Amino acid sequence: MPVSPEVFRALGALCEPPEPAHAGLAAALGLPAPPDAATFTDAFVFQLVPYAAPYLGPDGMLGGEAADRVAGFWRALQLTPPAEPDHLASLLGLYAALGDRESAEIRPDRSGAWREARRALLWEHLLTWVPAYVHAMTALSAGFHSAWARLLRAALLAEARVLAPPPSPPLHLRDLPELPGTGPVLIRALLAPARSGLFITRSDLMSAAAATGMGARAGGREFTLRALLDSDEPAIFGWLAEHAAGWANRHRADVPSLPRIAEHWLGRAQASVRVLQQLPQPA
Repeated sequence: MPVSPEVFRALGALCEPPEPAHAGLAAALGLPAPPDAATFTDAFVFQLVPYAAPYLGPDGMLGGEAADRVAGFWRALQLTPPAEPDHLASLLGLYAALGDRESAEIRPDRSGAWREARRALLWEHLLTWVPAYVHAMTALSAGFHSAWARLLRAALLAEARVLAPPPSPPLHLRDLPELPGTGPVLIRALLAPARSGLFITRSDLMSAAAATGMGARAGGREFTLRALLDSDEPAIFGWLAEHAAGWANRHRADVPSLPRIAEHWLGRAQASVRVLQQLPQPA
């Protein structure tokens, strides 16, 4: 059974900066009370930004080709892209609007066109990254954000059962560079999820430092990871190999629900395991 468009609107609103109205939305969805601004900022600004591009682009950064592709989808619908076209709230709001248009349309051909647009948005711009993203969010927090992530995942998978995937694989997951085997570019590639199959948050790097008995230097993720490697390269590569194996297991569990998409993520995570296991490991 399809999910109500209002559920997607509410889930999207709850990944935007806190407002008083969010308490009512959370209650309506059966979620815990939304967190304060500091907790929201840690989750959605410092740890896991709710944009498609960092998880689908080859460089793991905001903007770029992945964001342009999302903006192009808005234009294909003859809509002006919002300022942040690949923000999760924008995408879920658009998905809800397409569902409303499909339901309200009395002409079968036009209703079918809105349904196809909704299918394309779901399989190209949401399912390509959100299931993996919510795995990471669930691992990050046991409170509101974990409950929000689980509900979002369940809603999207329910839609995936109603709307069969298009015949062609998603453009976002085609022609991505392979993970380099060695060298300085390897670290940057590991931090690009669609290339490595891994999500590595700031919290993960703190855990890596604690697990290997090191202190983590404050800074961006690449800076922190390079500093940890400078301190004890074998120990950190060993931690990264275990982290990659954990992500391979998560993606493997998604294959029955999202075959082509999860197989991409699984293949990249398995490649990361192989590369990392070939690098210096702790004695």
